[in-house]
Amino acid sequence: MLLVALAILALAPRARADEAEARQLFKQGVELYDKKQYQAALAAFEGAYREKPSPGIKQNIGLCHKALGDPVAAATAFDEALDEGRGTLKPETRAAIELELGALSKVVGTVQLRVVGAADRRPLDDVAVVTVDGAPRPRAAWRRPIRLTPGIHVFTAHVDGFADPPQKKLSILAGSPVDATFELGAPTGMILIRPNVAGASIKIDGFLKGQGPWQGEIAAGPHRVEVSAPDFETAIADIVVTAGADVEYAIRLHRHGELPPPYEGPPARRPRDGAEKPPPQWTIVPMLVGAGVSYALSPALFEASPTRRGFGGASGGVRGGYRITRLFAIEIYGEVGAVGANYRLENTNRDTETTMTQWHLLPMIRFATNGKVRFTSGTGVGVHGVSVETLAPGVTGPTTTSSVARIQKGKGTGATWMVDAGLQIDVGTLFLEAAAFFDLHGVGAIRGDEPNVQNQRFFLGSPAVRVGGRIGLGIPF
Repeated sequence: MLLVALAILALAPRARADEAEARQLFKQGVELYDKKQYQAALAAFEGAYREKPSPGIKQNIGLCHKALGDPVAAATAFDEALDEGRGTLKPETRAAIELELGALSKVVGTVQLRVVGAADRRPLDDVAVVTVDGAPRPRAAWRRPIRLTPGIHVFTAHVDGFADPPQKKLSILAGSPVDATFELGAPTGMILIRPNVAGASIKIDGFLKGQGPWQGEIAAGPHRVEVSAPDFETAIADIVVTAGADVEYAIRLHRHGELPPPYEGPPARRPRDGAEKPPPQWTIVPMLVGAGVSYALSPALFEASPTRRGFGGASGGVRGGYRITRLFAIEIYGEVGAVGANYRLENTNRDTETTMTQWHLLPMIRFATNGKVRFTSGTGVGVHGVSVETLAPGVTGPTTTSSVARIQKGKGTGATWMVDAGLQIDVGTLFLEAAAFFDLHGVGAIRGDEPNVQNQRFFLGSPAVRVGGRIGLGIPF
């Protein structure tokens, strides 16, 4: 008795220290939860539970999981709180937990498992080992509702001294509880699996039983046997076990070389010179381009008010690409040219002329169909540059009739998006291409260089649309 008393006195300070630590962690968890720092609050509550387990702390753990968006873990924690608090939870606390579980049950899957004897329906819960998706469940955990994410899950049960029942593969839906019962002690039969390779691994219904030869008792009914060994093809056999019967199955494994050779198609036809010529992968296409574009000119270009003018012109370009597949290629597109227009200024009798040098550079992706005459289409995003020069006559003074040309200059660079579509026609080893296109390009960056229009916008109404066509000669290599 003296030794017991001394042990109690020695453990008492430790118990008080654990309780104080639990209180401190619980308080810290509440403060963190109120600040919506749910992950840190969860860690604090779990620490408090380790120091002094209680259903109230387990309830707070469930609330943290719910706030963190893990409804399965939250529902599991609430189930544990109700289980641990049987007979001790206050009615209002139990009602609050059951209310939380009712809401979570609509978004998680719920399975209630039972393991019974087939003959007398005697519960075998205390001795059964249950797995869910291959992971064993503690007995105390699976006797409660099992909370899972909706989907297909696999359940097994095992009790020493009983033949393993077939696994259950269940489709679990949110809000629809499922009751599943394993019956053990069903009629069994004895089988002997005798492979021709010593030490071959033997699986029955996906579970490893041992190495061959293997003999054992399994439940009557259909089963699948898999026998495998290094350097041999796996043999699979579907068998049926009859209740009370002893059956021997001889399984023959074949080496890889013993199997029929893989099918080989007829050899590809070669050109007459005997050389296998792969299709060209690279292509370069010089092009002539004609296009028109409409710009809204600003007052910085001698306009009385913003006025839209049309411009037309020609340019030269080239695109080169690499064909990744027969239908798909990547390429670089480049183009340089000029457009211009002569027009009379609004509300005046003076004519003016505007010319623009334009260039485009952009990567593109291209699609093309098969055949000697084929459809092609491409698109890409890149950069577009413009240099503007506007020439306008102007009177030098009130007493002279001579005029001096005034010039406004500017430039800028912006983004462009191009789309084209057309046809390609093979001509010997080359091909002709004709395509229509349009591109959208920004004009806000085009601004004046001259002192009187320094940094003033030349064009308004970004983006602008350029429309045109092109012809080219493709050179594969």
